[in-house]
Amino acid sequence: VWAVAFVDESQVVGGYEHGDIRRWKIEDGQQQGPTIKLGDDFRSLAVSNDGRWIVSGDHGKKAIVWDADTHEKAHESTGYDGSVTGIDISSDCTKVVAGSYGTAGTARIFGITSGAELLPPFSHCRVRGVKFSPDGSRFATVSNDSGFRVYSTHDGNVLFDSGRQGSSNASVLVTPLAWSSDGQQLFAASKGKITCFDVSDSSCSEWSIHDTGSDVSIASNGRFIACSAGKSVSLWDCVSHKQVGTIITHTASINCIALSPSGGYLAC
Repeated sequence: VWAVAFVDESQVVGGYEHGDIRRWKIEDGQQQGPTIKLGDDFRSLAVSNDGRWIVSGDHGKKAIVWDADTHEKAHESTGYDGSVTGIDISSDCTKVVAGSYGTAGTARIFGITSGAELLPPFSHCRVRGVKFSPDGSRFATVSNDSGFRVYSTHDGNVLFDSGRQGSSNASVLVTPLAWSSDGQQLFAASKGKITCFDVSDSSCSEWSIHDTGSDVSIASNGRFIACSAGKSVSLWDCVSHKQVGTIITHTASINCIALSPSGGYLAC
């Protein structure tokens, strides 16, 4: 399993390495609807807040929008220069941002129902993750080795570029970006640490995490961050950056994590 995402508080979606996407009921573990077959190796996943859409990214350089109820393909976005390793959907469920892991690192924004591109393509090499701000006015991309950038969703202008600071430096698929609930802080995860960028004054700070040698994925509900590295998950307060509770451990390495909308469930 390379990615997980919640549909709501009762269902979760998993994206599997060789191209399957499956939706599960949390209460009894039963699969809901048919398995989605991508036809290419899976890379990234997002589910809209209203539960209507599933969007996938794959090794075949495509981002595909699926009907979450019927699991039928609605449309696809092409023209990326590598595997589509980052996918996100705006909070109003109208826009998709997708980024690719190529030398140019093409990122595109398109309408979720129409598939029409809303802005010219963006370039940020080796994109590992993309994320809309909570109000949808901005979006961020993070590169494997060229830091992270914040863009205006309105006109595509670059609002902030971290240079190499905050690079993902991952060797496998990760979900390395999250925003605070007020959209004033962007969190970028990399081996051993989380970097926090404050939008209001363009300042950066960072703190160390529980495992300093493993690739990192993060998820956030705006109040706290779940951070997976190696075989364990730690929770962090978005405001104080202090660890919350004890570390959750597993018997196998964790590839991906997600938090349900209320924060009541953590999927690993």
